[in-house]
Amino acid sequence: MFASSSGISRFFLLVFGVLLAMGIGLQSPGALAQTSTIDDCLRTEVIRPENAERTVNQLRTRCAERETTRDSVDALIADSAASVPVLLARYDETLENTFFQPYKNNYIVFGSMENDDGTAPFSGQSLDIKFELGMKFTLFPQIEELKFLSPVKFGYSQRSWWDISESSAPFKEHNYNPEIFWDFTETLARPSNRTRLHIFDYVGMEHQSNGLDGTSSRSWDRVYGQRELRLSETWAWTIKYWNILNAGDFNDNIQDYIGQAEITTHIDVNNWANINIKTTKGHETETIN
Repeated sequence: MFASSSGISRFFLLVFGVLLAMGIGLQSPGALAQTSTIDDCLRTEVIRPENAERTVNQLRTRCAERETTRDSVDALIADSAASVPVLLARYDETLENTFFQPYKNNYIVFGSMENDDGTAPFSGQSLDIKFELGMKFTLFPQIEELKFLSPVKFGYSQRSWWDISESSAPFKEHNYNPEIFWDFTETLARPSNRTRLHIFDYVGMEHQSNGLDGTSSRSWDRVYGQRELRLSETWAWTIKYWNILNAGDFNDNIQDYIGQAEITTHIDVNNWANINIKTTKGHETETIN
């Protein structure tokens, strides 16, 4: 006796459901979780502007490698937790900051300072501090309509003298140096089939001031062009040429001391140490008797 067609259909649907359930059961929960994590990563990466030139396969490979690294680090933490405390920093993504970056010099030095005549500029005690901080900002980050203005940057640096040997540890002086400039190196770094030549790496305008007013004020404004010439991985030179726009009411002879150009010699000893020698020639000389 033969079964009806509706009974056969129900039978095949039941068998298909069992096979589907078995197929899902054969895939481990960990594999499902990993696939879900990679898909989540892919959905996040594909909408990022910096990935516009990458294919979906490249982004999927990148997400898979990131997940593999995460699993390896997690396993290492689990293995080490029972014996020796381990401090690990896990970076899920490349350290990319499209808003601000280090700029010019960032350092702190300690020492006792004195003038050429032997007098103390500040306290003259055992310890004074000088430090400098600098960073540059992208003014139009990730704005597709203003992509052609992405090389426009704003830079800020500050140099300070801190006399910690006095009881109140006062700051004796600050030099403020804001600027706006066009970064030609960013345009040159983009892929192109055409040969591109440039004269300057940076062209901009900057202001430098000690932040004081009246007769104590010292400030100036200048436009400049800057270019780096690299001979090898160790040796390079930076040439900066400028023209003074405004020297201030009490600073009009500054060009006599700093001239209109400077050359900095860079010696990169290794990845952790480098030597910079800055040479500036003024227009006038003065003899002190």
